[in-house]
Amino acid sequence: MLNDDDRRTIAELERRIHLSDPEFAARMGGAPAAELPFPVVAVLCAALFILVPPAMLLFGWPGLIVVVDLFVAGLTVVLVRRHLRR
Repeated sequence: MLNDDDRRTIAELERRIHLSDPEFAARMGGAPAAELPFPVVAVLCAALFILVPPAMLLFGWPGLIVVVDLFVAGLTVVLVRRHLRR
């Protein structure tokens, strides 16, 4: 257990961190589940991993090239949107 002096010291540190870097303090405070972003990049990578073998088997190299091109286009859209939001 912390004594009263330690509690006051920690409270003062938290207050200073919140004043100096509110974004960091918000991140360390923990975000509710509703505010967590959807992992779009991870889903795109998983889709690529799943779609490459069937595309290769069914359509050969042209099918693989189309799947990879669609992946790159989707990834580009996601990254450009993230960059423009900042």
